[in-house]
Amino acid sequence: MRSRTAGGVHDVACLIVARNLGDAVIQSVFARDWVRSGYARHYIVWTRPQVGFIFEGAENCEIVASQFPVGTSKQFDRKGVSGFLKAVHTLRRRRITVTLDLIGDFRERIFARLIGSREHQHIGWEVGHPFREIIRNPFGVGEVAFEVPASTPNVYEAHRAFLARLTGEPAAEAQAMSHSGVLRRVGLHPFASQQCKLWPESNWRDLASQLAQRGIEVVAYGAPSERSALERMFLGLTAPVEIVTRSISEFADHVSHVDLLVGLDSFSVHMADRQRVPSVMLNACNNPALWRPTMGRSLSQSGGCSAYPCMNVPVCESDAHPYRCIRSISVEQVLSNVISGIVEVGT
Repeated sequence: MRSRTAGGVHDVACLIVARNLGDAVIQSVFARDWVRSGYARHYIVWTRPQVGFIFEGAENCEIVASQFPVGTSKQFDRKGVSGFLKAVHTLRRRRITVTLDLIGDFRERIFARLIGSREHQHIGWEVGHPFREIIRNPFGVGEVAFEVPASTPNVYEAHRAFLARLTGEPAAEAQAMSHSGVLRRVGLHPFASQQCKLWPESNWRDLASQLAQRGIEVVAYGAPSERSALERMFLGLTAPVEIVTRSISEFADHVSHVDLLVGLDSFSVHMADRQRVPSVMLNACNNPALWRPTMGRSLSQSGGCSAYPCMNVPVCESDAHPYRCIRSISVEQVLSNVISGIVEVGT
């Protein structure tokens, strides 16, 4: 660590969190432990304004927010460009000692140079690791601080190992938590940013109906703009479904009060995990181990698709039966994973 002070501690360390909302939620877990580690005197997290709140509250940690020209939903219009440049200017004035990124893509390294970081520490992925398939490094992977072996496919485990390398401390064990044994309220989040990740609406209706038949309250989550879609999806069921369409921060608070969340390969299951809520993730065309939450189960199968897993770049969109992987997951499979191991259902 060439830029550390004589006492072995960095002066100003900045974590670059530039990608999608789900990535930010996952990286907030790393950030929490990173700030506690004594790695630096002062910390900065540069991230999107929508998720800045999940990094707040840590001592000596500043949040700098802007949109980024990367990720599925860039929101990088004229206003986004202006905000990005203002953030770069602000960060250059902070005289950052070292930057970190948990992606290992060349674009994060460019962001680090833009803000004048003296040193950049980034994670790397061994050849054969599934994460390596979804990032870009046309000029090489650079000098990585830690290379994750292909035998460790899960990003949560990879982040813990990276933090251990940075701090010189043993890697922390995953604090997995089993279900409490009582299932009174189940949350459903049926949306994702890509069509290939979506489970059929009829399946969500059937799942909600079967949960209600077992005396379980059902809560359906979405963004404010998705409220009408949720109301249409669950209209006419015998037991009403509570519809919650609030801000991301309000979702984080609300989901902490359900007993389990069923969601897709999107930010919701990771937010539930962050709030110590078990989840069942319906994984579409990604490697099933890659994004599995520490407290969650990942359901995944090919559905007979020869290209599975296509890592979110589907080649089946023009087929007569596209997205067979996610659509081959049955309601019965999901329901079984929701209620398995539960001693008591309802009250």
